[in-house]
Amino acid sequence: MLNIKFVTQNRTIQVEPGETLRSAAIQNTLSIYPNIKKILNCRGRGLCSACKVEIVTGNVGAPNEIEKKNLEKQLKANPNVRLACQITLTDEMDGLEVRTHI
Repeated sequence: MLNIKFVTQNRTIQVEPGETLRSAAIQNTLSIYPNIKKILNCRGRGLCSACKVEIVTGNVGAPNEIEKKNLEKQLKANPNVRLACQITLTDEMDGLEVRTHI
């Protein structure tokens, strides 16, 4: 089990490796979507960038092509901004801390 801390909600969850950060949050009743984007989002396909998170502590690897395309401006300003739906959790990510609603 991995421990993932959501800084904004001040809550730590335990998840199995192989899940996406988005699905782990949803399964643990944590909202990663701000405002109306809770309803209007792409359901984890990486198309809308509504599930943006900031990696506070930990390493999630390099952004994939979907993230590079959808977060081009944000990544230049802050390389720790990522899409929760594109981060697949692995054993190396235990102790990861993320900030939602950015």
